Amino acid sequence: MSLVTPFAVFRRRLIGSALLLSLVVGGCAAAEADESPESLQSPEPLALLAGGALVRGEQPTAQSILARRGPYQVQRYTAGLRNGPGYGSQTMNIPTNAEPPFAAIAIVPGFVSPESSIGNWGPFLASHGIVTLTIGTNSTLDQPPARERALMDALETIKNENTRGGSPLNGKLDLSRLAVGGWSMGGGGTLNAIQKHPELKAGMALCPWNPGVPYSRITVPTLLFSGTLDALAAGQGPGFYRSIPASTPKVSWEVAGADHFYANDPAGRGGWVGAYGLSFLKTFLEGDDRYRQFLSVRGPGSATFESTVR
Repeated sequence: MSLVTPFAVFRRRLIGSALLLSLVVGGCAAAEADESPESLQSPEPLALLAGGALVRGEQPTAQSILARRGPYQVQRYTAGLRNGPGYGSQTMNIPTNAEPPFAAIAIVPGFVSPESSIGNWGPFLASHGIVTLTIGTNSTLDQPPARERALMDALETIKNENTRGGSPLNGKLDLSRLAVGGWSMGGGGTLNAIQKHPELKAGMALCPWNPGVPYSRITVPTLLFSGTLDALAAGQGPGFYRSIPASTPKVSWEVAGADHFYANDPAGRGGWVGAYGLSFLKTFLEGDDRYRQFLSVRGPGSATFESTVR
């Protein structure tokens, strides 16, 4: 069974330039509207499509993907979680009024940075129905290989929540739908992890740092953010993108004038950071093909934008 109807295919072909205009013009209004009480009303039932795709809520729009939060209420907790030896602090973010099963992602920060530096991704993604575990590292000096190990250990904690007595996620996770993400050296760790673990569904690298490392064996769908004024990792994201095989679904957004920190928060760049992250994870982690259309749109301020996703 396919979600994409003939009308949807026709609509996707028409959306082109009109989508870009509506994203720029409508983004601010949508961000404000999303904070209203109406955004927390009970969602429509989850649709499970052939192949196990998780399809939630109404048809996404240019306005909805730029909003500050999604339609679901979010619970955050740390108590009761497995004490993963591969990482430090942790916060689980879960949607409380969305229908399971849930896909999940673990996200790690960068060099000399705490969990809080990427913390806003947790409630943002959970508000759209994606369980998110943000973590800190055992040492803020950990290099990309250690952050890779931290991410994989964090996924073990997510898996444990699916069977732990008293867990709000007990029996509610789809463990075939797991992803990783990270910033800076955490982005390097993310790329390392998805190169070694092709069973993962997606990787999201925020201004990744891991100079000189090629990623020619990555088959996992990969999203990369980078900035031209990044004093630490400028140029690495587009370079990593080019090293990943053309057969792998991949998107690289390099923003003119952006620094090393702009993608740490999904609200960055007027919500475009979150729009790309959400659309990518919805498409490849949850399998919701309605979001695919947004992954070929060139965002404002792009120095380069490259995508194999059509």
